[in-house]
Amino acid sequence: MRDYRPKCQLLAICLLLLSMGLAGCLSHTDATPQALTYNLPTTLSISRGMALPGTGIVYEAPADEGVYLTINGQRALKRIGDSVQWSGPLAAETEAKLDLRLVWTSAEKVDLAGTAEVVIRDAAPQSGTAITSSTVSFGGPVAYGVAQGSYIPGTTLTYVGETEQGAELGGLYNEFPYRQIGDSIVWEGSLRDGVYLRTELRTVQYDRNGLRLAGVATLWLGQ
Repeated sequence: MRDYRPKCQLLAICLLLLSMGLAGCLSHTDATPQALTYNLPTTLSISRGMALPGTGIVYEAPADEGVYLTINGQRALKRIGDSVQWSGPLAAETEAKLDLRLVWTSAEKVDLAGTAEVVIRDAAPQSGTAITSSTVSFGGPVAYGVAQGSYIPGTTLTYVGETEQGAELGGLYNEFPYRQIGDSIVWEGSLRDGVYLRTELRTVQYDRNGLRLAGVATLWLGQ
């Protein structure tokens, strides 16, 4: 069984972003294919002799002064704290820009930490079970402002509007559609072939004009 324990620290960051007026991507008003952009903090590990899945970054070997990585076919000596950058396609119509730093090394593996900007073009969300077996995964905090009548980005859910029972959501089928401040909104499914998303959000504020949400998004790319 997958572990969906609350990611309290990430949620706290989201709430801070919202309080500062730095909400994430805007909602859209119809179900036509769209471009989605996620900017997510990430930590990644590469075993010796292996490539970071989907990229041109390979951990070649340890060295006296650091480690040797191969980046897009070019050998590079890297020390702890050095930058490691890569950009390119990870799946059909899905590109990533990795801006990482080397944070730990051993003879067996290296650890990288930084940010991943993932752009998914022609996304057409469909609810269902996400395939989470892929070794390429990114997750981190998100914050959204959703106008009345619009979709929550990356989902099939809409904000219908403010009611006496709370914020009313559309697209939940037979599920209870109302959310009070602090209540959870969870969505899981595919964004396009080979790209899967799970969002775990909380209701921060709502009124007749819009809905504000904060939480965590996790992307899986590949089968």
